[in-house]
Amino acid sequence: MSGAAEQPPKTLADKLGYLIDIYVQQSDPGGNGSRRWPSFEKLATEISEATGKSISHGYLHQLCRGHRTNPTLHHLQALAEFFRVPVAFFTDDESTREIVAQYELVLAMRNSRIREICTYAPLLDREGLEEVTALVKSLATGRQGSAGPPAPRE
Repeated sequence: MSGAAEQPPKTLADKLGYLIDIYVQQSDPGGNGSRRWPSFEKLATEISEATGKSISHGYLHQLCRGHRTNPTLHHLQALAEFFRVPVAFFTDDESTREIVAQYELVLAMRNSRIREICTYAPLLDREGLEEVTALVKSLATGRQGSAGPPAPRE
């Protein structure tokens, strides 16, 4: 999920997939998307070693593929600890939405152009922020108005 218009993941498998995608992105120093998911065996080992809670690669595979949908609290705690999210990420859609929004912001801030915009944003007054927000929304949705750019402020 990499856009504000998309819906947050709903199923346990989708939520795990989202977290694994984030995990891969965070471990991709170049940010070029060349990293792939680790094997379930490697990921299960990393989870077990990092949390001290055992999870088998077969069970992790079943959870990620949606073949198992009701994990134990022990496994949810291990997954939550490893991916640094509260257990509620897996059980509460509102928590999922909030956490996904936070991750998307963090990932967006890896882009130097976005950081540059954010650097100058505090220097704008309310009207300037509204203009920038409207322009960015318009460009992002592909609906830039035919009226052209906003008129200069006096």
